[in-house]
Amino acid sequence: ETMIWHMFKKWIVSHRDLPLKMNQWANVMRWEMRTRPFLRTSEFLWQEGHTAHATYEGALQDSKDMLNQYADMCEKLLAIPVVKGAKSPSERFAGAEETFTIEALMQNGWALQSGTSHFLGQSFGKAFDVTFQDKDGKQQDVWGTSWGVSTRLLGALIMTHSDDAGLVLPPRVAPVQVVVVPIPPKKNDEEGIVALNDALDNLVADLKSKGLKVKVDDRDYVRNGAKYFEWERKGVPLRIELGPRDVKGGVCVFKYRVGSEGKETVN
Repeated sequence: ETMIWHMFKKWIVSHRDLPLKMNQWANVMRWEMRTRPFLRTSEFLWQEGHTAHATYEGALQDSKDMLNQYADMCEKLLAIPVVKGAKSPSERFAGAEETFTIEALMQNGWALQSGTSHFLGQSFGKAFDVTFQDKDGKQQDVWGTSWGVSTRLLGALIMTHSDDAGLVLPPRVAPVQVVVVPIPPKKNDEEGIVALNDALDNLVADLKSKGLKVKVDDRDYVRNGAKYFEWERKGVPLRIELGPRDVKGGVCVFKYRVGSEGKETVN
C-alpha cells in the first residue's frame, strides 16, 4: 500500500483518471516465528490488486466483485468449496473499513483463509493526500480497495483434495491429466509390438485432440507397479493401461485417482 498510494498521488489528478486499478505479482518476505509449508512461509508469491475510485459505491462494489472472482477461481478451477463472508472488526486489515474473505474448509474441519478483499474507504487516500478534482471542480479524497491471494492456495489445494496415497489434483490444474502406461508384449513378439505401438499412437492422438494433457510412461527400466504408485502419488487424475491383450480386444483399462476403487475396461 505504501508504494502504490505514493504513486497514486502522482498519477491521479482528475475524476477522469478514476477508477485506477493496478495489479501486480510480487515476492514477499515476512518475519515468521513458526512457518508451515505453503500456509505460512517466510517468503511467498502473491497476486495483489490496488484500486482508487471517485465514489464510495464504486470502491465497495469493486471489493465485493474481486471477492466473487476469487471464490469463482477456487470453486471452478481448483475445485475448492469456499464460504464468503466479512471479517470481524478485530480481524480486519489495518486501516480498512471492511475486509471480505473466502474461507476454504479443510478435511480436518479447519477453515483456511484463502483470499481477502479490503474496502479501504478514504483512509489511505487521506493518509497519502491523494485527491482528485470532481466534475464540479472541487477537490475530493479518493476511495480505495486492495485484494490478494497467494501461494497459500497450493496448501489449500493439497489439504482439500489429497489423501494418504498422495496428491489429488483437479483435472483443470493437473500438469498431466492422463498418464498412459503401455504394457509391452514379449520381446520376440514383433507383431504384437507393432500393434501395441499403433494402438498407443492412436490413443494418445485421440486424447490430445480432446485437449487433454497426456504423458506416456514408456520407461523400460521401471516396473509397472512402481509406475502406478508414482503417478498415483503425483495425483494424476486418470491412468490408462494398455497391453497386448487389451489391443487384441480393442479395449484399454482406466484407473481414476479418485471416485472409483477399481479399474474399468473401456472400449
